[in-house]
This record gives sequence, structure tokens and C-alpha cells, in this order.
Amino acid sequence: MKKKLFLLTASSILALSLAACSEDAKEPEQPSNVASAETLIALSGDTVSKNSGCVLASQFAPGDDIIFRMNAINPATKEQLKDAVLKVHLSTGEVLDMKYAQHIEDFFWTIKYTITDETPKGQLDYYVTAEYKGQHAEYRPFNVAPSLITIVDGNDAPVEKETVEEDVDLSKITPTQKFELFARNFTFTNSKGEDVFYVKAGEEVTIDYKNEEGMHGFDIQGLDVSVTEPGIVKFTPKEAGEYPIVCNVFCGADHEIMKSKLIVIQ
Repeated sequence: MKKKLFLLTASSILALSLAACSEDAKEPEQPSNVASAETLIALSGDTVSKNSGCVLASQFAPGDDIIFRMNAINPATKEQLKDAVLKVHLSTGEVLDMKYAQHIEDFFWTIKYTITDETPKGQLDYYVTAEYKGQHAEYRPFNVAPSLITIVDGNDAPVEKETVEEDVDLSKITPTQKFELFARNFTFTNSKGEDVFYVKAGEEVTIDYKNEEGMHGFDIQGLDVSVTEPGIVKFTPKEAGEYPIVCNVFCGADHEIMKSKLIVIQ
């Protein structure tokens, strides 16, 4: 009797083992609403002013464009999800379809929103949604003034203050028509660390641009000079004045303070 019981027990164990093997050790299926690693979405972005040369801004007046800029990546692989669909939702009820395209050397999503005299003044709330392979994500700005958008009257728009050179006797300044411009996070300087450059009107200026840290380019506002690659740029300023040199590639949190100045003297 004991022998028969042992055989019966052994047979039961063998049958259970074969049953387990016949399922090929299948892993339990994930619920359909759980995102797989390849469909994860991480969103980041900001808003910039077109009239200010695409620098970070949160206050906008009629005649300006709000440029919404967003990036969507897979946080697991760090790869950009170029097929993702991004939309900006405004508190006015409008929904803006963002476009994925190349900007200088980077690719990201943008859309502009033009401010007119009819645009309601005050806070303009927004959020951004993304959809990729059936999964959804949402981006909302921080609930602090620098991140929130405010529409102001033209007279109330913030005036960007330029650095004033005090006690500079331009008659004693020797213009330098050729100089090196080094771009680093987050400054434009020459080899001496100076960030103000004096040149003479009506004479050719040669800048040897060198990008030593980060991703940068520069515009000289008011002179129609725009550079995105290291190398030599030449131009001839015709009128005296102060011309801001600003970074034209979004390079991080301090992008808006990456400036220097070209002073053209007679």
C-alpha cells in the first residue's frame, strides 16, 4: 500500500512539473493601461519672446509672439520621440498644434501665439499634452511668476536694461576692429575676459568666434549679424551706437543672461 501511495505522489509531482513546462514559463501579462519602457514620455519646455530675440520671457505685450518650445524624450533611453503629437492648451480655450522641426542645430517642438490689442490682459494659463503610441503625458509650468505667462499693455512691458558704461571717455578708447569672441556657459568674452568691444563705424570688423563650452551662437542685434558656427565673421557697422550681443541658441537656465556688447564709435 505504501509503495502504491509513493508512486501516486511521484506521478502527481511529475504531472505538475510537465504542466508548468508546457506554459513555457510565461510571465504574467501587464495590464493594458501600463506603459512599456519604450512608450514613456518626459516633457520639458519654456516660453520665449520673438521681439526680444528668442530669449526667455514670461511677460508679453501686443505685437509680440509667444514662442512655446517643448521637448519630448523617453526617460529610459534618452531618445527624442520625434513622432509624438504635442499640443498647447490655453485658458482662452484655444488649442495649438506644435510642430517638430530643426532650430539651428537642435530639433524640438514649437508653436507661436501672437499677442494683439484684443488679447485679454493678465495671466494666460497654459499646459501642454503629448501623445505617443497610445500613451499620454502632460506638462504644466511652475506656479511662480517667472514661469507663468502675463499679458501686459505695451506701456507696461518690461524694458530690458542694458549695462551702462560709466565714466568711459570714448575719445580715449582705441577701437579694435579684429578680436576673438569666446562662448562659454554663460558668457561672451575676448581672450582678456572682457565683454564690451569697441569698434569704429564705417570700417570692417572681423570676429573670430570660438565656442569653447556648451551649445551657443550669437546675434548682434541691430546689425543683422547672426552666427551659429565657430569661424570668422566680417561686417561693417555704419552707425555709432551700442549693440547687444546675445546667444541665439537656447543653452540652459541662464540663456537669457548670456550677453555682451559691441559699442560702435565715430
